[in-house]
Amino acid sequence: MKQYFLAFALLLSASWCLQASDSLPVLQLANFMSWIKQEHPVARNANLLLQQAEAQIRMARGAFDPKLFSDWEQKSFDNKQYFTLSESGMKVMSLWGVEAKTSFNVARGGFLNPEDRLPNVGQALLGVNVPLLNGLLFDPNRAGLQTSLLDRDNLNAQRRSLVNDLLLQGGVSYINWTVAYYQLLVTQQAYNISVVRLGAIRRAYQEGDRPGIDTLETFTQVQNWQLELNDAKVAYRNAALAMQTWQWNGGRPRLQNDNWNWQPEKVQVAVQLPSMPVDSFLLGLETLHPELRAIAVDLRQLDIERRLAAEQFKPRLNVSYNLLGRGWNFNPNLPDGTAITLTEALTQNYKWGVNFSFPLFLRKERGKMELVRVKQMQTGNKFDQKRIEVENKLRNYYNEYENTRRQVVNYQSLVDNLDRLLVAERRKFELGESSIFLINTREQKLIESQIKFVKLQGELAKNQLGVYWAAGRLGEVF
Repeated sequence: MKQYFLAFALLLSASWCLQASDSLPVLQLANFMSWIKQEHPVARNANLLLQQAEAQIRMARGAFDPKLFSDWEQKSFDNKQYFTLSESGMKVMSLWGVEAKTSFNVARGGFLNPEDRLPNVGQALLGVNVPLLNGLLFDPNRAGLQTSLLDRDNLNAQRRSLVNDLLLQGGVSYINWTVAYYQLLVTQQAYNISVVRLGAIRRAYQEGDRPGIDTLETFTQVQNWQLELNDAKVAYRNAALAMQTWQWNGGRPRLQNDNWNWQPEKVQVAVQLPSMPVDSFLLGLETLHPELRAIAVDLRQLDIERRLAAEQFKPRLNVSYNLLGRGWNFNPNLPDGTAITLTEALTQNYKWGVNFSFPLFLRKERGKMELVRVKQMQTGNKFDQKRIEVENKLRNYYNEYENTRRQVVNYQSLVDNLDRLLVAERRKFELGESSIFLINTREQKLIESQIKFVKLQGELAKNQLGVYWAAGRLGEVF
């Protein structure tokens, strides 16, 4: 009987070391996360937000693009050509609110208004329109450009938030798969041990060394681990299928099947993020966390809206000046043939005007300013609330991480002690001072502790991912 038990004991001692299969390639967590960031539809859409931001900036800058224009008008009635008027040119809006204009005008016909009469060769025009009060320092075009530049920061924060959430979900799926894999490995080894033991006990019974009740005791152990193994296989297959939902290639999902030809890293080393005190995560949280950064951008955009609203309290006072030419000649000779300089032409051949307006009660302007002020208060309150929520969530994950880390250390000692007790019980059995029931009991506790230990290591990995997720930094780590 001792030779059978010795073979069984050697197999048992070797089985407690969890070794993954060498026939399957290892899928590392870092590579898996990189895979998600590059191929997953949510990540691809998140990256498109940056293109959306650039398009919005391009649209806002379009307000300052030069514009070609052309107006043409003609009237004919009762075989009489009343007039033909045309103006063609280009306008340019500068970043300082000044509008420059150049055009060429033609006016012909026998029934022209005196003010529309122009030289026969036409008339070129060079002009500017300058807002002296409202719009001089700030206007809707400049506000739109600054808002679109901030939108780029906002959309980038949204992209980081989406990727941060996506990586947490993918990381949890990977850890669940890893835990299921090693729990299956432990259960498979426990089942194999029970089968080997059953064979050894049966041979010992046949040789008259063990009573028949020991075979029944051992057989019930085999049945128990067979049930546990079936459950572990189903749990692993489901975890593997969940992993395959993250497999995308070129924007298309890969076919899912039960032949998942990968194995994970060891559960205790799958996540090896740098360990830092909680204060290091809280430092700079307002600028690094994507959700807080997005709200901060909203506050800056509201400040732009407030500046624009404040600009509307100023009177509108626009001054325009247009230098007129004879054809394209801006310093033509006088009718008597006297030549004039360009400086003299500026004071003689021109058209200028002043435009002024101011609302008496300013109700629209005051209402707009009040709306902006209310929005700023609401967004500020939202920022304070979100900051407290993020900080508390980060502290909760960190506390869970620290507690689980201590539990892992203690549980490692428990597993080691249970292993020593099992070895001692086997020696007592060899000396005839123990029974197969006690060995089964010791073994059951050890294997259950190993399975729970694997699960606890998975919880530790999830908590560590949770700390970086709560700090908004998962996208930076992977």
